[in-house]
Amino acid sequence: MVFDSLKESNPDTDHFGMLHVRRGDAKDECDTSLIKMSNYLTCSLENLEVYGKVSLLFRSDERNVCYRNAIKEMIESLGFHFLDLDSYVMTTVSQYAKTLPSDTNPSRLENNMFVFKVEKEMVWHRDMSFRISQRRSVECEICDKLASSWQFEDTPVIASNHNLKESIDFPKVKQSYDTCVNTAEK
Repeated sequence: MVFDSLKESNPDTDHFGMLHVRRGDAKDECDTSLIKMSNYLTCSLENLEVYGKVSLLFRSDERNVCYRNAIKEMIESLGFHFLDLDSYVMTTVSQYAKTLPSDTNPSRLENNMFVFKVEKEMVWHRDMSFRISQRRSVECEICDKLASSWQFEDTPVIASNHNLKESIDFPKVKQSYDTCVNTAEK
């Protein structure tokens, strides 16, 4: 149901990919600082645009809106479409819950654990072209070269890469983050 909605609302997307960033209890096991994520995303997404339009679905236990916005800004600055999967799934689940009879307690579906389970099922969905993670020490690479990985080995090249920005303007991202944090503190 969620993927059908995603495809319907993003009809020009050729590939959906998932980025999972674990920050809460795994912060000490994997560096997910903004500078690390900037380098990781720049390297991992390099040349990926040759496979067509990519929408990156972001999921994370991070609640800091400023951090989430910074990740969004990085992904979009590289020319990719960003979707906050946590928010998208919760909205979809809430809409679905409204269609259920009230005697079935539909609000029981509207929680982070159910959203997590839906997202976990989506990871290996047939329409998920790739998945990358920054979580725990076993999934904390410096770079996951997606364009040359097994995840795209049988995928035809359908576009040129002349529109790709080569790197993220990190000082701009950091300034936006700092402004967000300062505003939130007031």
